[in-house]
Amino acid sequence: MNGGILIIGSLLWDPDQGTNKGARKKWRTKRLNMDKKIHVFAPIRYGRLSNEQSYTMVFSKEVENNKKLGTAYIIPFKNNPVTWKGLLYQARYLSTAERANDNKLVKGNKEKWCIIGILFNPKFGQAQKDDILRKFRKELEKDEMGENHQNLKAGGESSILKETGEIDIEWIKAVNPILQKELDQLDFILATCTQPKPLASYPNSSTIKNALNNDTRNYFYNNIQFGITTFQDREIILK
Repeated sequence: MNGGILIIGSLLWDPDQGTNKGARKKWRTKRLNMDKKIHVFAPIRYGRLSNEQSYTMVFSKEVENNKKLGTAYIIPFKNNPVTWKGLLYQARYLSTAERANDNKLVKGNKEKWCIIGILFNPKFGQAQKDDILRKFRKELEKDEMGENHQNLKAGGESSILKETGEIDIEWIKAVNPILQKELDQLDFILATCTQPKPLASYPNSSTIKNALNNDTRNYFYNNIQFGITTFQDREIILK
C-alpha cells in the first residue's frame, strides 16, 4: 500500500517538538518525502485553545458540509509501499512527532486530546480496508480510545472520526488539479485528529484574533506563510 500524512499545522514547519529540539525536522527528513508534498484542500479551522491560550488547527465536518475548505499538505512516506505493520509504524511515528516520548495512537492522560486517524482512497479494496480497520481499531482500543472518538467535534456537528479510526471526510482534492492523479496513487492517508476546545462552539474570527497576542510560536502566521490556510484567515487579519 502507498501512504502519506495529511499535515494541517506546525508539523509542517516547526523544527522542534516542544523542548525536543530538531525532533520534528528529523521526523520529516527521515520518514516523509518532502519533495513530493502536494497542496490540498482540507476541512480545517482554528478550534483548539492551546495551553498557551492561542488557537490551533482542527478538522471540522461543519466546514466540509458548508464547503468552506482551507488548504494543507499531503506528504507521501519516504518508504512506500508499506505493509500493515509499516502503516502502524508510520502512525506511531506521527504520534511521537506530535508529542515526544509517547507513540500512542490516542494521546493524553485524563483528557484525550487527539487521535491518529486514517483516510482511505475510495478506490481502495473494501475487504482489505475492513481488515486494516479491524486491526487499527484494536490498536486504538489498546491505547485507551474508549468513546473519545465521539468528541472530535464542536457544537452540533458530527465527529470527524468513526469508532474504527477512519476519518469521516471525503477523499482529498489537490489545489492544482494536475496533481490529483499523483495524489490518487496513495491508498491511504494518516492524520492527527485533534479535539476542539472548548466543545460548545468554535471561536469566531475576533476571538481568534484576540488570542494572537498569546501566540508565542507565531503559529497563525507561520501556517499562512507555509500554505496552511482557513476560510477565516482574511477576516482574522483584518479584524
